[in-house]
Order: sequence, then structure tokens, then C-alpha cells
Amino acid sequence: MKLSKITLIFITLLGIFLIFGCSANQPDISTEEGGLVDEMAGQDQSEIDELFQIINQNESQQEESTGEDEVFELLGIDKKQNEQGTVQEQTKSEDQLKNEIEMLEQRLADKDAEINELKTNVEQKDNEINQLEAGATQQYETQVSTSELTGNFKQDYQIAWQEYNNRRYKSAIQMFQDLLAIDQNNSLSDNCRYWIGECYYGLGDFNQAIIEFTKVFSFTNSNKMADAQLKLGLCYWRLGDSQRAAQEFERLINDFPDSEYIDKAREFLARLQ
Repeated sequence: MKLSKITLIFITLLGIFLIFGCSANQPDISTEEGGLVDEMAGQDQSEIDELFQIINQNESQQEESTGEDEVFELLGIDKKQNEQGTVQEQTKSEDQLKNEIEMLEQRLADKDAEINELKTNVEQKDNEINQLEAGATQQYETQVSTSELTGNFKQDYQIAWQEYNNRRYKSAIQMFQDLLAIDQNNSLSDNCRYWIGECYYGLGDFNQAIIEFTKVFSFTNSNKMADAQLKLGLCYWRLGDSQRAAQEFERLINDFPDSEYIDKAREFLARLQ
């Protein structure tokens, strides 16, 4: 439609040019009028040249558009559908990226919540252990009865051990602790620590008993290690922790193969299975 209008203008201007051209050949026209005609003719020529340039530009654009359309046609692609499809794909990619970012943010928030929960659980466990140890110390704290000690370590050890046999566990605990306060390096010091564990075991305080039996292993070459290992398994058993109890009995079998408690450890393991 635009090309038809340009062609019509071109034909009109061409006609004007021809009319003024013919008038310029008449002998009775003055020199001044001839100059005017020449000036108008020059203007017409310039306008014609501009029209030709516009026509050429339009034809080039049409050729480019036609060439692009031919390429899409050969590929069997609808140009409009292709443009719409590109827009839709971009929109889809943006939505998909947004959804992935939201999912990652949610996962990060979930992980942070899990970490905070684990930290809280650890703090609670630490507090429980501290309270357990403090409570055990307060529960069984007694006055130091130094009047019952003779000053002879071996003799005092026998007195404390007799208190244990008589099931006077609190008194025995205090006496064994007094002996450890006097001499940590005595050959009977590891025995004192072991019997403190046995006293707590007899009182039913299995958590504190575990603490005391574990301390026996701090004494090098103690003759009470196998005994303490067996008691560790029994403490966890009494606490209802069958898995940990089995681990302690297996450790006794592996670490103390010559112990007199091997058969008992195997018997307890069989009960746990």
C-alpha cells in the first residue's frame, strides 16, 4: 500500500517535469521565466532522486523480510508461532528459575532449623550430665569421719571394704574417697575407685556407677580393669541400653581374653540377642 502511494507521487511529479520542460522550449518566454523553470526542474529532479532512494530502501527491506520468511518456510516454522514460542520459553525459564530458588531457600531454612534443634539437644544433654553428677554428689555426700581412719592405708582400706560388704554404701563411699584424697598413687587406689563404683551400683545409681567404673581405666596396669569392664556392661543393661551393654561385653571379650569374666560376658551377650 505504501509503495503504491510512492509510485503515484512519482508519476505526478514526472508529469509536472514534462510540462515545465515543454514550456521551456517556447521562444516567447523571457529569460527570467526560463530561469524559474530551470530552478523548479532542478527541485523536481532532487525530489525524484529522493523518491528513488526511498523506493530502493523499501524494496531492500521487503527483500530481507521475504528472505527471512522463506527461511522459516523452508524449515517448516511459522514465524509468528516461533516468536510466540520464544517468549513463552523465556517466561517458562524465568518461572522455573524462580521456583528452584524458592526450593533452595526452603531447604536452607529447613537445614538451619535442624542444626538449631541439634544444638539444643546437645545443650540439654550437657545440662543433664552436669545435673546428674551434681545430684549424685549432693545425694551421697556425708561428713568426713576421719576418726574411723587409722592412718594406715591398707588397714583403712579393709575397714572401708567391710563397710561395703555390710551394705553401708554411703559410709564406704566416703571412706574410699578419703583414702584417695590421702594418696592417689597407692597400689590400692585403683581398688578404692572400683569399690566406689560398686557402692553406687548397689545404691541403684547406675549413671554415677558408670562414671566411677570408667575412672578405673585411668590407673595404669590396674588389676580391676576387667571387673570394671564387666560392670559397665551391667550398668547399661540396667539402664535399658541393650546396644551399649552389648558393646561393653564385647569389649571385655576382645580386650581381656584371659579374664575370668569371659564366660559371663558371653552369657549376657546371648541374653541380649
